[in-house]
Amino acid sequence: MDEDHHRYQSSDEEDFQPDVFGQRPSQPVFSKPIVLWKDPNTGSARTFKTLLVGTAFGGSTFLHSLQKKTLIGTLLQPGVDLKDNTLNVDSPFNANGNIYTLDADPSVAIIPVHYQVKDHDSLFFARTLLDTIKADRIIVLDTLSPSTYLSGSYDTDYNLPWLRLLKTTGSQDVPQIPTLEVPNLVQNLGAALVSHCEIRGKKDVFLVLSLQEAIYGKAVTTKATIQGFQDALAHLGLESVGRAADFNLVQQILQKSLDKKAGQRRMQDDRLYA
Repeated sequence: MDEDHHRYQSSDEEDFQPDVFGQRPSQPVFSKPIVLWKDPNTGSARTFKTLLVGTAFGGSTFLHSLQKKTLIGTLLQPGVDLKDNTLNVDSPFNANGNIYTLDADPSVAIIPVHYQVKDHDSLFFARTLLDTIKADRIIVLDTLSPSTYLSGSYDTDYNLPWLRLLKTTGSQDVPQIPTLEVPNLVQNLGAALVSHCEIRGKKDVFLVLSLQEAIYGKAVTTKATIQGFQDALAHLGLESVGRAADFNLVQQILQKSLDKKAGQRRMQDDRLYA
């Protein structure tokens, strides 16, 4: 069988791992998400004080902009084209879920997930992630679509950044961030991570939602959306982490981001189309 299309098995991990972090990644075929560590001597699971997960595209853009971080591994999702997306791990446009630690505080792990994990894949992604990375506190950075968000009042004036919060039972209160109003629902990866933690009875798990803008009927992520994540981390006691965000890099990402599937620009000015 062609080496670029071999079927991944657990016994293949040692041979496969150098390809992911080297210069010529291969294209495995596997049925569920897997976590690979850059250091082959790393055990199957690692423990951190805080885990930050950013969903595509607002949360992932914010976490990618954090400066002085070190790559320690990656979470691979079935269907992601490794050849096109892992040669340059510093690119914010890769469809990957690289795992980093902050140089200033290695007890903080961050995962910018640069692709949309759909509902039918989210449970497997969440289970793999939480079985592999143990953290005392988990914060998920996600976005709210203005087309589906209900404020409860028809004359609400949305002053961005507009933050909302969901947390697991027993988690500390965060009075600075209002709770997401009923009957709003969250979907995909953010919902799966929080639900999985709630079922396991895990405390100190927070889902931070920053409202996107609506331009010509499209939900777009703006610099104000991403600014909300910095404010939220300050409210959650991680102000120093939020200050590590490079908003010049954020601006570059918003200006240069391309929609490869559509073959056209996904942004105008400082807006990133979801």
